[in-house]
Formats: sequence, C-alpha cells, structure tokens
Amino acid sequence: MTGKTETRLREIRGRTRQYRKKYENRLIFCLTMCNLFLFAGIGVLFRRVQGPGTVAVADAYGTVLLRDGVGAYVVIGIVAFVAGVALTVICIRLKRRSYDKEG
Repeated sequence: MTGKTETRLREIRGRTRQYRKKYENRLIFCLTMCNLFLFAGIGVLFRRVQGPGTVAVADAYGTVLLRDGVGAYVVIGIVAFVAGVALTVICIRLKRRSYDKEG
C-alpha cells in the first residue's frame, strides 16, 4: 500500500471509532434514562401498595404478601427481573460486538 492509502485508512478507522463511541454513549444514556424511569415507576408502585398495616408487620415481612397487594409485588419482581436480563443481554452483545470489530 502507498502512503496515501495508509493515511486514508487511519483516518477512516479514527472516524469509525468516533462514530462508534458516539453511538455507544447515546445508547448508555438511553439505558440510564430507562433505568431511572423504571426506578421511579417501582417507587410509585411501592407507595400505592403500602397500606396502614404494612409498618405494623415489618418484622414478619413475609406476611405482607398475604394481604391484598400481592399482585403489585409480583409485577414489580417480574419487571425488575426482565429489566436486569435485558440490560445484561445488551451489555454482553455490545461487548462482543466491540471485540469482533477490533479483532
């Protein structure tokens, strides 16, 4: 290869790195915002579920699930699990993709 070709290839690789970094930063920002919205939603659900008798049974927390608010706890647990799995899968794919493009 000539000197011009090598220079152009270096420039292309540099721009590609910049665009990839910009894309990854945007993706991380979006994931962070999604997490914040999920946490806010879970907080709202907890406030709605908490009843007057919840504080009285703080030592025997398992008995809280025997009250009427069982559905909300199940929904919160499922949402938290799905969010954790989705975030893990996305992170693994991003890492694998960055290794594939480097190598």
